[in-house]
Amino acid sequence: MEEKELRETFERDGFVICKGVFSKEEMKTLLQDIEAAQRRYDSDNLTRGSMTFKSSIFFNEPKLQAFASQQKVIDLLKNLAGPDIWVRWDQAVAKGPGADTFPWHQDNHYSKLIDPHYQFWVALTDSHENNGGLWVQPGSHKKEQPYRKVGYEMVYGGKPESPVLITAEPGDVVIFSSFTLHSTTPNTTQDTRWAYVIEYMSLEHYDPYVTPPYFVVARDGKSCPEFVETYRGRENLLNRVKYRLIDLTPTTKMPGWVKQAQKVLTPGTR
Repeated sequence: MEEKELRETFERDGFVICKGVFSKEEMKTLLQDIEAAQRRYDSDNLTRGSMTFKSSIFFNEPKLQAFASQQKVIDLLKNLAGPDIWVRWDQAVAKGPGADTFPWHQDNHYSKLIDPHYQFWVALTDSHENNGGLWVQPGSHKKEQPYRKVGYEMVYGGKPESPVLITAEPGDVVIFSSFTLHSTTPNTTQDTRWAYVIEYMSLEHYDPYVTPPYFVVARDGKSCPEFVETYRGRENLLNRVKYRLIDLTPTTKMPGWVKQAQKVLTPGTR
């Protein structure tokens, strides 16, 4: 996909599908690295039954840091997130046999962030309708959607009108906005479906919930992996004020001035 087409598709739909970005052998190696990696934090509240979340595993694993910061990845992301990028989070998701639906949601209702982040979803195994495949709602990234909290889950309060199933093979990538509604269906097969999701942000944007050091992966569109104690989005006064004045809870609506700031800080979105 050409750069212009990639940007236009993302602007319109809130996601892009990139086929064959990685080889099947690369995915076998990546899965081994994920299984060997240790979490930065003790547990994942979203794990239930045979659906397992393994989050924030890049922090102590150089092999995952190298994967997340390789130039091939940066070349895709810089057209969407801009040339200066850091990683705020990652998670590997295994949907084993019998794993249930993960409900429709926007990721910002989990992260509590005002600004978008970019979900780099990598298929480690085949992913299809019967084994817990990924569904997205085109165009849903253009506004905040209603939701309710159910246990630890932030569940969309409506019904998607025209959801799209993404069928993927190992090495395929889906990049979607953190505001794009998405879900995964039950796994009715006898195999485990694996995906690895890396969450990227522009260095212009601030996440007050991630503690230092911060993993910068690109500057000026070039891979330059390094951990830093701060970054310019964190030092930006407006970014700090936004989070001082609003408590993003499941019952708090984002005020108009924040939405306007969101548009100013994120050219071309919403």
